Amino acid sequence: MNDDGWRLDAATLGAAGDAIALEGVGEALSYAALAERAEGVAAALTAAGIRPGDRVGLVSAQRHHDEPVGLVGALTARATVVPLDASSPAARLATVVAGCGCRALIHDGPAAPLVQACGGDRLRLTLDGTGTVAGREGTAPTVDRVPDPTAACILHTSGSTGAPKAIPIGWTGLDAFTGWMIELTELGATDRVLRVAELVFDLAWFDHLATFRAGATLCTTARRQLATGRSLLTELRHLKPTVVYGVPALFTKLVAALPADEPLDPGLRVICFAGEVFPIDQLRALVARAPGARLFNLFGPTETNVCTFYEVDRAALAQQHELPIGRPCPHAPCELQGADGSIVSGPGIGELVVTGPTALGGRCHTGDRVERSVDGLLYFRGRLDRLVKVQGYRVEPGEIEAALVSHPQVQEAAVVVVDHSRLGKTLRGFVALSPKGEPPTARALRQHVAERLAPYLVPAAITILDALPRTTTGKLDYPALQRRQ
Repeated sequence: MNDDGWRLDAATLGAAGDAIALEGVGEALSYAALAERAEGVAAALTAAGIRPGDRVGLVSAQRHHDEPVGLVGALTARATVVPLDASSPAARLATVVAGCGCRALIHDGPAAPLVQACGGDRLRLTLDGTGTVAGREGTAPTVDRVPDPTAACILHTSGSTGAPKAIPIGWTGLDAFTGWMIELTELGATDRVLRVAELVFDLAWFDHLATFRAGATLCTTARRQLATGRSLLTELRHLKPTVVYGVPALFTKLVAALPADEPLDPGLRVICFAGEVFPIDQLRALVARAPGARLFNLFGPTETNVCTFYEVDRAALAQQHELPIGRPCPHAPCELQGADGSIVSGPGIGELVVTGPTALGGRCHTGDRVERSVDGLLYFRGRLDRLVKVQGYRVEPGEIEAALVSHPQVQEAAVVVVDHSRLGKTLRGFVALSPKGEPPTARALRQHVAERLAPYLVPAAITILDALPRTTTGKLDYPALQRRQ
């Protein structure tokens, strides 16, 4: 331990020896092998001048061992990792890389063209699919910034200004969070954790850090295997994970793919879900198919990671109309703040404010409206602003609107979230076009957005209107748009 608490590094992991660290895509990798290859990455970074606290981008076009090895290697060098979404356009990644001042980029071979397009002449380490350094190009540029070795990573969410919002995550908070999660789920060396989320998503930091900290096995799977319920079910049968942490939509499509009356593997003992509201009927269906599993509803913004939790009560579920977000985590004291700034001490509604080691600056105003019931349980009541969660991703509609308006023929744009019977929450865009020039089709507008934003930010549908509806005060009438199903 040090002044920042627990840290992930190759030397500590190597002590687990022949225990399996990674399994799934590619060869199984022991903790000793993971440590050896990660130390190679760390040595290459250090030799090229990367200092503790320098920011290093990490991108993987495939979910092979390169990504977790690169992660451990960068953290062993005490760098701050900036995960990059390989499915995003190069222009967006270039914005992230430049904005963070990344001095180096670690990537697998298939991501090389993307890295070249977004990284310029920065230091680039290419890994060979097994986590071994296969090549080094470029040099680490000088940056006008004091390195911060207390930051483990910088995650990016959708920003209200139209640009990605950078959120630094410190080691002190990750120490508290992973230690608590290991205790909550009783995670141990015999467990197998299915890696579901991408590293750009805070869920994935449980998959990697808590799993490695506990000496468990991280089960990796190709992205295409997560695309449908049927392919996901095939992976679960093959990898036999004991712990899975994902968004509700993941489990909904998994249950839909199960043959009638067939339960999930009895070895699946813990299911954690977060990122969006789990419809109560669909949760009941999951509970019925996972008779031996403990289920946890985890809640919190990226800035605090998980700050409240609730273990599903199977006996009470039949009578519940909605699922609580539960009670504050021990490491994340919470309070409700009224509109006038006063603290709501008993039952009532207010903004959720989080303190403790996982909160940025020690205190975080989440922007979430939360109600405390008479029994002390907390319930999510929506956002104070327009920020929403779709398929587990935090989305600022303003960023998508900015991308739509950047089209020369779009005069005005609005984006709302609508409920879809099968897909859950989805994005829908509305535009009013300029009378000049050839009008674009809805398909062309979706392509325009796809060339600028990550896939999860592309609206499922775009409707072209003569004019967008307005309220009596002249503001865009978003509720009216949401009613246009």
